[in-house]
Amino acid sequence: MIISAFSALGKTYLGNKNPNVVDFEASFYKWIYDDKELEKDVEKRKGVLDRIQNPEYPNNYLEELEKKQKEYSIVLITPERKIRQILQEKNIEYLLAYPKEPSFVVERALKRGNNSYFAKGLEKTFKQWYPMENEKVLWVEKNEYLEDVLIKNGQMIPDNKIKGGEKNEIIINKTWTN
Repeated sequence: MIISAFSALGKTYLGNKNPNVVDFEASFYKWIYDDKELEKDVEKRKGVLDRIQNPEYPNNYLEELEKKQKEYSIVLITPERKIRQILQEKNIEYLLAYPKEPSFVVERALKRGNNSYFAKGLEKTFKQWYPMENEKVLWVEKNEYLEDVLIKNGQMIPDNKIKGGEKNEIIINKTWTN
């Protein structure tokens, strides 16, 4: 299952918590940085303007996405509209996790250490990448994270419901009502 998820909704947390979920960060494929130290800290480099767009993007990202789908139950990807349009053109199914409104993701981004340029830019990308009419959307409220919405919609079983489990179990639920 591919989930295209907006920033600051808990992709990294979910990927770190579950061995069969990966937060497939696009910036490793989209940008080339002169500062090698920035390459080590994903959150700090977001919004850094001293970078060059990789001419192989988005093809390099999409090629690696195919491999990730074979390795993981859930692959969390960028919400970039260009990527979503390509997925649609190739008839590749995905869900879009999107905040109901942008202010809380801006606050979360600043709290986790993103620079203000990136955090404030989320308001702009919220409008630019807003769900298209034909997309299946997991709407995320201010008091929720991606994991909460997946549990609420039946794609995951919470820890306390799994006997002896320490990690949420992933349930791939192909049925959908939007």
